[in-house]
This record gives sequence, C-alpha cells and structure tokens, in this order.
Amino acid sequence: MVRGTSLYAPLRLLAVLLAVSGISNYAGFYELAPFWRALIFFYLAGAAIVFQPELRRLYVNRSFQGENVSRQYVSDEENRSQFIDELALACQTLSRKQTGALIILERNNTLRDFIQTGILVDALFTPELVFALFLPESPLHDGAVIVKENRVIAAGCILPLAEKVEVKKLLGTRHRAAIGITEQTDALSIVVSEETGKISLAVQGKMAWNIEVGALKKMIRIMYRKV
Repeated sequence: MVRGTSLYAPLRLLAVLLAVSGISNYAGFYELAPFWRALIFFYLAGAAIVFQPELRRLYVNRSFQGENVSRQYVSDEENRSQFIDELALACQTLSRKQTGALIILERNNTLRDFIQTGILVDALFTPELVFALFLPESPLHDGAVIVKENRVIAAGCILPLAEKVEVKKLLGTRHRAAIGITEQTDALSIVVSEETGKISLAVQGKMAWNIEVGALKKMIRIMYRKV
C-alpha cells in the first residue's frame, strides 16, 4: 500500500526498530526494554504528527478500494465511448502543438484533496475546453486537470511529486506529478510533453512512454471502466 510513497521509509525504519528491540529482549537484555518501548512510542507519535496528511489520504483511499462506485464513471457505454474519443482527440491536438498537459482521470479513489488545490470548473469534457485550459497564456496551464466521469472537475491542481531518486533525475515536474498521484491513488495520469509533444500514461506509479493515440484509446477503454 505504501511502497513508493513518503510513508515507505518511515515504516521500514519502524520495522527495524521493532526487530532490534525483539532481538534485544530475546538476548536477555531486559533492562533495555523500557528504552525500546519509549523510543518506539515517541517515534510513532512523531510520525503520526509529521505524516498526518499522508495517513489521512491512505485511510480515505483504502476505504474506497474494492467498492463499486459507479457514479465515478460514465455509466452509458455510448457516452463513455464518446468521452474516450474526445479525450484522445484532445491529447492528439495537444501533442501536435507541443502544448504541455497533465490530465488526471479519477477512478475509485477520491481525489477530493487534490481538487481543492485547483480552480473548480465542473464542465462537460470537450477537447476545446481542455486545450484552452492548457494554453501557455492560461494561468492554469502549469497545473493538472482532474476529470471525473466525462466532466472536467477542476484545473490548475497541485499534485504530489514522485520521490524516487531515479525519477527525480530523469523527469521534469509534470511527469513526476503524473507518477506521484498514481503512487498514492488508483487514478490514471495522461501527460503530454511540452518539449517533444509525446504522450505518456501513468498508473500505479509506473509510466508507459511515447504512446500513439490509437494505443492510448485502447488502454483507456480497458482501465477506465467500472470495477
């Protein structure tokens, strides 16, 4: 659940502390037991304070896993197909014009916390609207657009960045944000590179690079559906 997130390293350290304290007790150093109990207690208390937002987000996401939240998807197959076609057309237009973009598709995990960081739009998804939001002159072009069902919910949203060292070295902020949101939620991230115009898709903390529009449509049809 936490692999690849900011909670992973603290939990690994907690496991080490528990293992060392267990070995200490097993070896007969019972006089150190109060020290280990106090250390672990204060470590947990400090971690709960420092990582409160991450813990809350993890709890919310877990509560949504496995539920059939059909309201978060386009229920009518014809409308769903139309939405995917329009999404692919928007990405194709952005790619041809080498306009950088980051589009997030909400699935089962709520993106409420991230929606609140942007500007509420709540409008029907159209390629023209998405292109307007990502124009370089637009004040919202640097943030992410979050889509729920076939509606653009918010634009200019701020997302968590992937923290892996190799990702930091190789990728820019837009791609790191695309991976970061998929590490913490089950959302799909579509990125259009401003430098090359190439389209990429991120899911579960991994990125598929340089996707053709036809392949993108097939991948979205498979992954953006009721579960």
